[in-house]
Amino acid sequence: MMKKFVKTVTVTGADDSIRPEELIPIAKEFPFVEFGILLSKKQTGAKRFPSLRWLQELNSNVWCQHPLWLKNRRMNLAGHLCGRWVRDVCLGDTDFLRQFGFNWGMFDRLQFNFHAEPHRVDYEKFALVLQRGLRSALAGRQSFIFQMDGANDEMFHRLSNQEDRGIFVSPLFDTSGGAGILPRQWPKQISGRYCGYAGGLGPENIQQELEKISKVAIDLIWIDAETRLRSENDKVFDLEKVRRFLEAAKPWVID
Repeated sequence: MMKKFVKTVTVTGADDSIRPEELIPIAKEFPFVEFGILLSKKQTGAKRFPSLRWLQELNSNVWCQHPLWLKNRRMNLAGHLCGRWVRDVCLGDTDFLRQFGFNWGMFDRLQFNFHAEPHRVDYEKFALVLQRGLRSALAGRQSFIFQMDGANDEMFHRLSNQEDRGIFVSPLFDTSGGAGILPRQWPKQISGRYCGYAGGLGPENIQQELEKISKVAIDLIWIDAETRLRSENDKVFDLEKVRRFLEAAKPWVID
């Protein structure tokens, strides 16, 4: 009997190559899907990084105007913070919350992408940002994802026991640092932690890789795919590939 241990399947990189409302039928068909939205001060509007207008349409057209479109359940969205904004927030700077004109509250989780580059951290200021600044921006939800890339793993370990301060963090194992490269071996899940697995996953290999991940997963996990869901020229978020990926992962998802 196949082991069902996947709670959420994240597909990352929706951008201006599609319309925001095109995500709706996918979310209806696959209620376990989470859309990872890449956010960057420098790359906004480039491929994989939606424009401000696109984000505003995602918020207004998909969110506000369709409050009951999934039987009283919202679309699952995660903001994936990149570049300068990640470096700033690690030092306690939350100016990015005011620099970008969209509703941060539409995201259920916020992920910090370090891309395997060592980051300077002021741990007390960073903890305060997670505890206070981002809590209000995320409409009270306080789930944060730390990309475990071998260069910044200490951040997760230093902040993983702060639940008494309202800080809840989850590790995303991605040894390629967002480059979309399969690891030689998947890391063992951290006991008692909701962990994510990413790096090189796609429609053509997800069943084989989930079989491998099932050997190291001791509880529920999520998976995340990005690079292999793009068109061959990397210009388009390929919805056909997204559907094939979700369909292939579905047998592993808990009911």
